[in-house]
Amino acid sequence: MKKVGIIFLVLFFAVPIVIAQESNETNNLDNIEKAYQCLRDQIDDKETSSLSLGEAIFSTLALGKQEKLEDRIEQDKKGECWPKPTCKLKETAQVLLAYDSINKDTDEIESWLISKNDSSTELTWFLQIDIQQHVPATCTLKYKGVDRTINIGEDMKLTGNPGTCFSVTSTGFWLKIQNSCLDETFQISCDQDFITSLLYQKQGSSTIFISPETHSASSSGTTEEEVSAKCFKTGSSCDYEGSLWAAVALEKAGQDASAFAPYLLALAEDNKKLFPATFLFILTDGNDQFSEIVQSQKQEKFWQAPTSKYNKFYDTALALLALQGESSIESDDAKSYLLEIQTPKGCWNNNNIKDTAFLLYAGWPEEITGGVILPGSGPGLESCESAGYSCEARFSCLEAEGTILENYDCPGLKKCCSVTIQELTCAERTGIICASNEECSGTVVSTPSEGSCCLASCQKIREENACVRLGGICASSCNLDNEEVTSDSCTDTSLICCISKTESTTKISSSTWIWIILLSVLIILVVLGIIYRNKLRLFLFKFKGRKRRPPVPGARRPPFPPAYGPPIRRIPQRTSPPVRRPASKTDKELDETLKKLREMSK
Repeated sequence: MKKVGIIFLVLFFAVPIVIAQESNETNNLDNIEKAYQCLRDQIDDKETSSLSLGEAIFSTLALGKQEKLEDRIEQDKKGECWPKPTCKLKETAQVLLAYDSINKDTDEIESWLISKNDSSTELTWFLQIDIQQHVPATCTLKYKGVDRTINIGEDMKLTGNPGTCFSVTSTGFWLKIQNSCLDETFQISCDQDFITSLLYQKQGSSTIFISPETHSASSSGTTEEEVSAKCFKTGSSCDYEGSLWAAVALEKAGQDASAFAPYLLALAEDNKKLFPATFLFILTDGNDQFSEIVQSQKQEKFWQAPTSKYNKFYDTALALLALQGESSIESDDAKSYLLEIQTPKGCWNNNNIKDTAFLLYAGWPEEITGGVILPGSGPGLESCESAGYSCEARFSCLEAEGTILENYDCPGLKKCCSVTIQELTCAERTGIICASNEECSGTVVSTPSEGSCCLASCQKIREENACVRLGGICASSCNLDNEEVTSDSCTDTSLICCISKTESTTKISSSTWIWIILLSVLIILVVLGIIYRNKLRLFLFKFKGRKRRPPVPGARRPPFPPAYGPPIRRIPQRTSPPVRRPASKTDKELDETLKKLREMSK
């Protein structure tokens, strides 16, 4: 019976939790379907001409192929670009994304965007030559059909005449490339084993970026270096936001956009309001960009870039789009938050069509709700992962020597890759795993099986953080007028934790929670005792009542009357009322207990 009781208690507490989880998942699916239905209703309620170009573009990304939306997009077309009368990079790139998602021909749009790319003159480029054995060497630079000779000392400093395309930097370690030679291809040969690479920086900045590609050759061998510093221009100037969207759209359409990464990376710091880390993570799959995205989430709910050009719904959609396919707690938190702040109709931001469509495309593409596959991918294409391949960032796939498979579908901006890219372990990222009582002092990235990986150093978590997390401070005394003392400990045992009274009313200490839980369990047991009091009475009686008297050894059972002979006359006996058995001490105690339980429940 004890085992039955334990099982009953486990089921009593576990079943509601399981039911709540299933109910929560069902509610989430219902809310997602509600959002899609709200978007459809908002579009149906508008005339085609009343929809904005942005609403039509992002609704196509979310809902797939719809004639009304295509008609609206085509109304703003001017040749191969959008919108008329003056074509813009950002809108044209967004149309490319929308048309690519519904398998519409995009060759002309891609050609128009590519025609707008040009070399960026906002970056300063350097050539670095490193002798592997760190011994003196003589090297030859060949460009424009002319050979130039330079010498490299044991300290790796350069001397000599590198020609019109180069000048030796003030430190003597690098060759600065002149802007007039950015389109040249440079051939380098040395009489010792050597490595060449390109470096760049934004003009006026002290930050140096290293190109991901390096080339090596043995003595008398040759390497080639070519500057890839491209941007998309509006008129004669680079358009940073237009370049972000154009690079991502062309990458999604199957074009190589790696030449635009240096420009976008170097000027990211100056364009924080556009949330460039999201675009750059889509393009490069870089750890730095991933860390910047997850660490910039606001209140564990949403994203909003500093002095954002748009709003938190747009910026949150950008973050969710970048994190598609990634294991990210931040993404899950944002989705939960969004499902909590839907309008009564199911949309977001006062039933804003563009924001709702962008959030659905970024956060819930191809979700299955009520047996219906919600649109969001190219029709008629087999799923990449169901075909045994992997959805990856195009840059990462090519870097891993994989092949992009265009005839398979992936959610969002991922591409179907012929190889599965194994994530680097924490050690391979030159990081460390912090202990449970430690915290990372810098960048944290996610690893496949190890969890959070610290790319800086681990530091002991100060004990007073428990007090600080509750909004308090550790001090020798508290101001009793507006503060009160809590039981939360501080590192210095001579100090006490002080929390303002306004905050303490909303903060509950851990010990308080324990008492709340215990009281809740007691109330539940009391209610159960009242409901099942009759069964409880019988249960206690069986275990604590009188036991049956065992038979006396050797006692004989009276014989049955003979089957023959004179009949036996039975004398009727006078019946008397039954005598009530005196109440036992056990019954009295039970009655008193049940009486107290009933009084407590009133």
